Amino acid sequence: MNQLAAAAAAVIAALSSPAVASPAGEWRIADGTANVAIRSCGANFCGFVSWAKDSDMIGKPVLISMKPNGDVWAGSIVNARDGQKYVGRMSLRGEQVLKVEGCVLGGMICGGQQWSRLK
Repeated sequence: MNQLAAAAAAVIAALSSPAVASPAGEWRIADGTANVAIRSCGANFCGFVSWAKDSDMIGKPVLISMKPNGDVWAGSIVNARDGQKYVGRMSLRGEQVLKVEGCVLGGMICGGQQWSRLK
């Protein structure tokens, strides 16, 4: 009987555990000059410029193969202006803020922004 109670408790705990929120949606970058649409790409996430003051940027990929690892997604970030690719990661700060970081030197030096969710 104790095994049945333990199994039931484990199922209840699993069902009541909060799910990791999704970064999918439309995001405004920190300086307001562009929006990035983040979508599911198989088991990962990807993102592309969906609106920009400089219309030449629209459609360019900026987040590539962002794989989930707990509440962080890691993959590649591309600078849409110059095409440079960086090791990247992103994480939600609540439902409305996404912290996005690009790193060099094997992740030793990182810089980032906080993006705001639009929808």
